[in-house]
Amino acid sequence: MMNHSMALCLVLAFLTAGCGGNEPRPVDIFPEDLCAGCRMAISDARFASEIIATDGTVHKYDDIGCLLHARQAIPVDEIAAIFVKDYETLAWVPYGRSTIVSAGIHTPMASGRIAFASADRAAAFVKAHPPEEKTGEDCEACTD
Repeated sequence: MMNHSMALCLVLAFLTAGCGGNEPRPVDIFPEDLCAGCRMAISDARFASEIIATDGTVHKYDDIGCLLHARQAIPVDEIAAIFVKDYETLAWVPYGRSTIVSAGIHTPMASGRIAFASADRAAAFVKAHPPEEKTGEDCEACTD
């Protein structure tokens, strides 16, 4: 016969197993993936990002400029999560916990925007690679 503490442990185990499984998680980038914005191959993971819609659709991007442009067109209530790749570690970072900076480096669509999990690392990177001045003619994908 089962004692009360063992029964309580089983109930808690079942309740705990059912919690937290509904949070959207980032989806891997594969060689055949194309940017949902510009339709170019996502060839450099340092600049990758994605929007996960509430219906489960994943929109992958090759440049944060493409993500920012698309984000303006998708209603907020249709976005379940947004993830960006940390430029240095390639780890997925929730957009709201990332630091997005403009730096003087080449990105796939020339936005110059990159993401970091750490604001300190982002600031150090921008100090070492200050952004170049751009005009509207330089880059259609650039957004403010």
